[in-house]
Amino acid sequence: MNITEVKSKSEQKKFLAFRREILGKNSHYVDNDIFMIKDLFAGKTSFTDNKEVKVYYVEEEGCIQCEGMAVYTGQLEEFIQLSFFVSRDGVDEAVKMLTDKVVEVGKAFGCTRLVIGLNGHVNYGLGLLASGYEKGNSFGSAINHEYFNTYFKNMGCEEITMSTYHIEKIDKQLERYAAFLRKVERNYTFKCFDKKHFEEYAKIYTDLNNQCFPNHRYYYPRTYQEDIEMLKELFLFMKEDSLIFAFDGDKPVAFIMWYPDFNELAKPGEAFGAKHFIKNLFLNKKLNTAKVMEYGVLEEYRTVGMPLVLIHQVFLKIVENYGATRAETSWVLDENVDSSGFCKAVCDGVYKRYVVYEKEI
Repeated sequence: MNITEVKSKSEQKKFLAFRREILGKNSHYVDNDIFMIKDLFAGKTSFTDNKEVKVYYVEEEGCIQCEGMAVYTGQLEEFIQLSFFVSRDGVDEAVKMLTDKVVEVGKAFGCTRLVIGLNGHVNYGLGLLASGYEKGNSFGSAINHEYFNTYFKNMGCEEITMSTYHIEKIDKQLERYAAFLRKVERNYTFKCFDKKHFEEYAKIYTDLNNQCFPNHRYYYPRTYQEDIEMLKELFLFMKEDSLIFAFDGDKPVAFIMWYPDFNELAKPGEAFGAKHFIKNLFLNKKLNTAKVMEYGVLEEYRTVGMPLVLIHQVFLKIVENYGATRAETSWVLDENVDSSGFCKAVCDGVYKRYVVYEKEI
């Protein structure tokens, strides 16, 4: 058994082929990380600025057993990350070899903890799926087989848990809050992202993220260029009303990002790619689910009901302009009692659970 650091084009192709082989075995899933991984290989993303990214796979007799990336950033100097992990079942020795290599990289940078399930930054993915394996994954959600988790449970890792939530009837869910919403909404102005002023609005998004999440687990400040690149890719699919800002006068105070579940454009088991962009552009297919991806509110505005107002703004857009009938949230850390409590109050219940693994090294 040997471990290879992936550098050449042929090694990169083997890495991607193995990912497709393993994840494609479960027909419920669509792989959304191919874009990011290809950008990393091509060096087309500023995501790698001020970061160390090393890519590995472990082989036995020429057959890949597992693979992943070691990611280090000085902005999370405590952690070395094992990202984009994929493995066969029952290959404990190979997974240990990969994990040991990632730990070795981390120790060279003075890291004291290993984190598994963080893909470089929370904006690019956090957590391994830990329930609902029989359900399809919405756009941007983690995909993995159940046995992925077994490796890290057996290592005695600490588990940080997360949940997603669902709403089955969008148009009726907020009726009981109608009077409250009318009262609060008249104090604010709501604006959709303006692609004609792309960089200006992208910077508002970056600034709000960095102001809203300084104490969020694993979050570290984003750069304008990173978010400009990320938003340009998302706006290949999203429309301007998928990113809504709340203003108090001229001051941006909150935002919410959502989009239709673009994974409904793909066949189960596919890796998401350019053909789905073309399908979205020309077929205008009705998508049944809306994905509420992220919201952020400045601290001084969190007690006025702003999260509920933001969700209401999204539902207005969906009912007016889209055919979606249900909604699903992105992951919410269970330890984030404010956000998880809000989701429990507004949504129908938990949809799926996810977990991040940590271990002292």
